[in-house]
Amino acid sequence: MTFRRRLAVLAASSLLLAGCAVPGQGAAPGVTATLDDTVVTSSDLDATAAAWQTDGEGLTQTDRRALATLAVLAPDLIAAAAESGANIRESDAQSIAAAWLQYTGVENPEPSPEVVASVHAVLAMYVLAYSDPSFAALQEIADRAAADGVFSPRVGEFSPDALLASVAAAISTADQLQLGNYAFVPFLDVSGFQDTTAPWAARG
Repeated sequence: MTFRRRLAVLAASSLLLAGCAVPGQGAAPGVTATLDDTVVTSSDLDATAAAWQTDGEGLTQTDRRALATLAVLAPDLIAAAAESGANIRESDAQSIAAAWLQYTGVENPEPSPEVVASVHAVLAMYVLAYSDPSFAALQEIADRAAADGVFSPRVGEFSPDALLASVAAAISTADQLQLGNYAFVPFLDVSGFQDTTAPWAARG
């Protein structure tokens, strides 16, 4: 390995270890995803995961990529659901979050703001998925995110195909488990991220 090549490798490694964005990615240090005015940090994801763990008394497992997907797409999902005729209010999300936690076995649940925010996005995605089998609205949202969003390589690459495949899997899971009124539950696991193909990117 030449001295210049060795120097480049060391520089890239230093950036990754420092938690900074690799040149060309655009994400600020500590930021996982950005779309328009929505900024999702690593700390935000930690707080949301911890909230689900606490509120759900350890009974609900969350996936970091799925939480990032819901957080960064939430404004577009909620707006698109409203345009389709489903105006999902925060109070609706809070009530359903409480019912969800109770469904999993939590007594007298009091969902935190982080959990309510996740459920709000889940409900909007669920409505859009079931109201249009072609997933046209979800495709549009995903395409815009892929074009305009900025994502840390630590969470992976955002892919519209990955998102729609994950939505289809959530519907299949709901049908197989015959979840009925709780068919939205598997949407908590929907992710639009896949492993990055960049050879320099850190995983995890």
